[in-house]
Amino acid sequence: MNMKPRPEQRHLAWEGCYNARDLGGLPTVNGGETRWQAVIRSDLLGRLTAQGRQALLDYGVRTIIDLRGPQEVQEQPSAFTVPTNNLHAPTYVNLPLEKYHPPVSALINKAASRAEVYCIILDHYPDATAEVMRAIAGAPPGGVVIHCHSGTDRTGIVAALLLSLAGVPVATIAADYAESQVRLRHFYEKIAAEAGDEAKLGFWARPTATAEMMHTMLAHVNTTYGGVRDYLTKSGLSLSEIERLQNRLRPTS
Repeated sequence: MNMKPRPEQRHLAWEGCYNARDLGGLPTVNGGETRWQAVIRSDLLGRLTAQGRQALLDYGVRTIIDLRGPQEVQEQPSAFTVPTNNLHAPTYVNLPLEKYHPPVSALINKAASRAEVYCIILDHYPDATAEVMRAIAGAPPGGVVIHCHSGTDRTGIVAALLLSLAGVPVATIAADYAESQVRLRHFYEKIAAEAGDEAKLGFWARPTATAEMMHTMLAHVNTTYGGVRDYLTKSGLSLSEIERLQNRLRPTS
């Protein structure tokens, strides 16, 4: 595994990806920082060039968890979906964060904000959340990449839960989430220019991934479930699984 990166290297230059960053190097409430090269959040890995794929391998990634739905995966496959003879090739798993049940999808379609959608997903698909978290907790040694399409929403939900378990302050978690909007700003601007008016953009194309969204989601988890740890316990994770999950990002002593 590579030497510990400098803090300014949280954003990873994986050619073809625009929103990849390490969840390491973030301060925790006990005065430490989250572990480097343990969990990486990213946008669609299928855009990686050959150089970008090699950079991912060189960074020590050994597990890829794709949070998108089956149709998305079929239309735009992730990287490393086909097994190879490369002993260092990551294991790829597709674990959708949504189950796409019609009544829940109807609620999501009526939502007024990203934060409202996140809360609906957590409330109605705790089993899906638990499945993703269980996969992270049980992943073999090496880096774990979590990704969806833009690396903002579904990835943002999972990253926020992980960072909260690791003891990262809410304000820092929300700021990390909002970094996605900064990284993807040129895409928002391009889409808005093509539409002729930002007001004409669809719900998910609008640049509304602000820190407020994550503050709202985490406040909902605290108020409704008593915190992230209790939410995951109620979702089906055992205490030992939660401990292993914490240890993925927990600061070393």
